[in-house]
Amino acid sequence: MGNVKRWPVLAGVGVVVAAATWWIVDEMPTVDDAVAREALPPIDEHLRANGWAGTLTDSGLTEVRWVCTQKVIETRPDGDRVKIGLVASCDEVAKGHGGLVTGSGFRRQPMVYRVERTRDDYRVLDRELAKDGSGYSPSVKAMFSWVGARRVIGGASPDGPETVSPAAFGLPPGTPVRAWR
Repeated sequence: MGNVKRWPVLAGVGVVVAAATWWIVDEMPTVDDAVAREALPPIDEHLRANGWAGTLTDSGLTEVRWVCTQKVIETRPDGDRVKIGLVASCDEVAKGHGGLVTGSGFRRQPMVYRVERTRDDYRVLDRELAKDGSGYSPSVKAMFSWVGARRVIGGASPDGPETVSPAAFGLPPGTPVRAWR
């Protein structure tokens, strides 16, 4: 008779485990590599064009530009559009002093881009940035899936912009990249 009473409990535990597994798997962020590959160039262009006024703007150095790297955390379909959750790092970079110099910049900025497919590629519709300070964690949790938010808060990060800065200026790898002043 004791075994009969255990079956409902075991069945209940099985249902809870199955539901939790389904919920976690459903929340697992995925990256559609084809979408990311096609959408990153317009996202990178948007990031650089909508940068911030930096310290090198009035420095007298030539060819001041923003150089960014991104790590895609997830791509999520949103109707005919796609939400691309990523972490970006950007530096303001210019030629000077026998190589490249960096001015202003930021590291590990979580953001979600909403893009739509055009005839040839993707077009950026808008961008949402994580809030600073005490609003950081709640905003990341609202912007990303549960697992995606954990990855961001846990430290997911792209390579630093200094790794691609020489190529952005058509210079060879190993070109010195130093901080301005």
